[in-house]
Amino acid sequence: MKYKRLIPLIVPLLIWISGQLFLRWSGLFYSVLALGALVIILSVKYLAGRERSDWPLLAIAPILFFLSFSCYIAIIIGNFWVQLLLILIAWFLFVYLKNLYYYFTRKESESLFENKLDNLLIVSGFLSVFAAATVLFSLPIFITWPVWATVLILAAIIWLLFIQFMPLKKIKPEQAKVLILISVLGLAELAWGLSLLPLKFHLLGLFLAISYYLALSVIRLYLRGALNRRVLKLPLILSAIAFVLLFLTARWF
Repeated sequence: MKYKRLIPLIVPLLIWISGQLFLRWSGLFYSVLALGALVIILSVKYLAGRERSDWPLLAIAPILFFLSFSCYIAIIIGNFWVQLLLILIAWFLFVYLKNLYYYFTRKESESLFENKLDNLLIVSGFLSVFAAATVLFSLPIFITWPVWATVLILAAIIWLLFIQFMPLKKIKPEQAKVLILISVLGLAELAWGLSLLPLKFHLLGLFLAISYYLALSVIRLYLRGALNRRVLKLPLILSAIAFVLLFLTARWF
């Protein structure tokens, strides 16, 4: 038990150091990604212990956050922003693993840390979709990269981000499998459409991230039994306003 308390400190530090290594030696990039993902998987499994068989779902958020922003670092310019994002990755891993540790060990406060983890999953999911989409939309500039590959990868990422909530909220996949499937297909089709627009890649990633958040809100409302026209009106209006403002202020290629 005492060694588990060190996981939230050691893992972010190792990930931050590995980030500095691939900045110094770019040839280590893919090795750092693989080893970093492995370290995160093992840390979540160790924190979960033998009694939790659903621990792989709880490893989705930190892995996707780490991979998406590590790849995002590879396409941006400016040492300040690169170091800031490396700190962001380490900070998220620290906060997530710390709350995960308390969630597993403090049964009397399980609901408190369950809600904290739930909020972290919402925020990290939005940011992961933004970073991953921005990277994938920009790949055709650097290499020969088909649109269908971008759509398939983003569909897989979004599906994983939808199902990652199940261990926390004790949700059975059958309760929302149709809605999740429709949402994934709809967002995949949106990603294909966005890839055809001559907009900045960051803006395209933001469009998809907002759409993911809207779809996630619909799914969560449905699972709570609170999905109705009145409740949906506000998020739909806010999303529409955000889309219009982004289009009006966007810089086109």
